[in-house]
Amino acid sequence: MLQNLLFNLAQRTLNPAVRRRVEGTLVTTALVLFGLHLALYGLHALWGLGLPDSLFEHPLQTLYTPFSVILIAEVYLLVYYLPTSFARSLGKQVEIVALIEIRSVFKDLDATSSWPWEATFFPHMLSALVLGGMLVLFYHLLPRRKARIEESELKQFVRFKTALAGLLAVAFVVLSVYSLGTWLWEIVTTPDHLHSDLNHVFYNEFFTALILVDVLLLVVSFRYLDDFGMVLRNSGFIVATILLRRALGIEPWHALAYEITAAALAVGMLLLERGLNARESGLLVQESNLEVPPNHSQNELNS
Repeated sequence: MLQNLLFNLAQRTLNPAVRRRVEGTLVTTALVLFGLHLALYGLHALWGLGLPDSLFEHPLQTLYTPFSVILIAEVYLLVYYLPTSFARSLGKQVEIVALIEIRSVFKDLDATSSWPWEATFFPHMLSALVLGGMLVLFYHLLPRRKARIEESELKQFVRFKTALAGLLAVAFVVLSVYSLGTWLWEIVTTPDHLHSDLNHVFYNEFFTALILVDVLLLVVSFRYLDDFGMVLRNSGFIVATILLRRALGIEPWHALAYEITAAALAVGMLLLERGLNARESGLLVQESNLEVPPNHSQNELNS
């Protein structure tokens, strides 16, 4: 009953038509909120409205707002791809962390120093650069094949994944509303103690929920998949997600190390899967050749 309800919810909210509407709405929202943030900065600079310095001390900090909305779009796309591709979903996770690092660059760009590597923004900028480069390699290695969801024996698994995506969509909405409400309440009540890093009030919780969903998917996949390479790959992807989750709440240079490790692990798992699949394909070819009668020519086999 619950699975059917979540499956129907996912079908209605995670389809191409809704995706286009969500993306268009979020782009408009980003522009409107960017203009509002810029206007509030100007008013605060002229008359001192008592707004928190963490978001209104420098005009470059106004870029923080549209990037926050773009991140919401990326989270929606992560949920959107979850039913069809475990690997594509991980790629979206890396994209989200890279955008979070870029957003942090804009927030701290005014805090310059004698050398760029001593500036507050430098580790964030380096993290975004490294993650972007690893994503190029990750997507290059990602097999360009038709999704296995077309196979009849996996239809139940796909339905289960779609239902989980519906559950994650509900969690996404609830966490978004809660995080926004908490943030606005802090602005009104205790602006001096406002969280300077919004990751602590949304992305930590969302990545925790995502880890739980990924683990559940991995366990259930043992019922439907006998491909060791894919199981190993997906297990490594979960570890990469945990490392990305850990990187969100620690010192920037330590976060860089976690993020590089997570991205390298994701790429390494794709390479391992490719190697294992190539070996399995070679063994199957050898077995099929052994079954060929010796009086048949190679031309007959190819006909």
